[in-house]
Amino acid sequence: MKVDALSLDLNNYRFAVAQPDEAMAFNDLFEGEDVMSVARSLLHEGYRTNEVPLVVEEEGWYVVLEANRRVSALRALRDPSLVPNHRHKLEALVKRYQADADDLPDEIYVTVYPDRGSAAPVLARQHIGADKKSWGLDEQARFVLAQLAGGADVATLKATLTGIKDVPRLVRMGRVRQALHSTPFTDPALASYATGRELKMSAFEYAYKDRALRPLMGFEFDGDGNLVAQPRTPAQVAVLERLLRGFEVGELSTRKVLNDKKGADYAKLVDELQQLAGVVSPDAPAPIPTPPTPAPSTVGPPGTPPPGAPDAAPTTSPSGGGTDTKVPGAALVRPNHPDTKRKLYVTVDFSRLPSGLQKRFLELQRIDVEAFPAAAAMLLRSVVESSVKHHYAVRGDHRVSGTLNEVVRRLADDYKKVVKSLDKQISLLQNGLSPRLRPGSGDWFNAAAHDPNSVVNDQQVREAWQELEPLVRFLIQPPVSSTS
Repeated sequence: MKVDALSLDLNNYRFAVAQPDEAMAFNDLFEGEDVMSVARSLLHEGYRTNEVPLVVEEEGWYVVLEANRRVSALRALRDPSLVPNHRHKLEALVKRYQADADDLPDEIYVTVYPDRGSAAPVLARQHIGADKKSWGLDEQARFVLAQLAGGADVATLKATLTGIKDVPRLVRMGRVRQALHSTPFTDPALASYATGRELKMSAFEYAYKDRALRPLMGFEFDGDGNLVAQPRTPAQVAVLERLLRGFEVGELSTRKVLNDKKGADYAKLVDELQQLAGVVSPDAPAPIPTPPTPAPSTVGPPGTPPPGAPDAAPTTSPSGGGTDTKVPGAALVRPNHPDTKRKLYVTVDFSRLPSGLQKRFLELQRIDVEAFPAAAAMLLRSVVESSVKHHYAVRGDHRVSGTLNEVVRRLADDYKKVVKSLDKQISLLQNGLSPRLRPGSGDWFNAAAHDPNSVVNDQQVREAWQELEPLVRFLIQPPVSSTS
């Protein structure tokens, strides 16, 4: 078959989540699976014809089920623009080894299977054995779930997928990963970490398999590994988030705490999580009875709090027909004002972006703008510039490149006075708003990066982000399908 007629599998088990299009799939494979080394190998050693890709025909497309890394490398060497994030490196590589690149085949042999189900046992033998680059446990779990979705059951998989030692374990891993995608997290950055490559299920299973911790998170499984309960309540989500933060910063990733059930650190962790979940340990001392509050000397109308108590804030009743009064003395917790926080208030959803751009958003969300305002400004510039390039790349235009000034010029040509809500942000980046060094303007970004006399403070960074966040949100949203 023609190499250019082969499509990458957007549901490749190597992906943490299914990719929306081929550009994203190419970027993910090159960044997460080191396909650049495969490309170099093809140039140095040539294409080996004894390794035949496995293909299935779906809706008129020939989709590569096995050999996505090799096919993506072969296609990218023929057309580097297919991989926006690595285009320049590929172009340089091809130029350096032009004769070898010209010798790469236009057509290759493939084996076509009638459907994914018939190809599954072959894929399992190759990637859960030693024939190919082995799938990790996350990839094996996604593979197993795909077979279950295709109509197989666990008993059948145990009998047919002999390379897998513990099918229910992989089902649990896959179901937990799916549950994390639908968990109502309170922290978008933590949600991105939980559903991305960085969280390894082989480590996190030390938490969800733990008899003391599992019920606090709300996870429960049947004998086949399928979920019968998952985190839903605020308390369960709070426990889950606390554990995920521990894995994210390395506190729990070594497994020492969770693997030492008799250790002081484990006992301390369980006690902390029980408090988050509102569970009283059976060993905790009985609470001391609170003496009754004396009746106030002055009684007001019904619903009036006693003297000295805070005013009760009215809240709309569920029916919408009146107000309820909060319990006198209850604390009313409000979020901190964004301008009082040491970190930026990032609310955009960047969970489906390429991993490189995701990491920049995560850094932007976590950087201490009071301690590192200049670094935060330069990171913000990178996020804005990269978001513009990503916006055009996923729409098939890989020519938008260069500096912030150059990509904003293209943005202005396409959207200024067309999408009215973006006029202010585009004008700001083009230095069209006064003062000249207004936070978020092109001149302000340039001064922060290049002017040795420029001084950036934390409030300027906050103002710049607040001005540009609506534009960034627009840029990273997926393209709208042209079909109805």
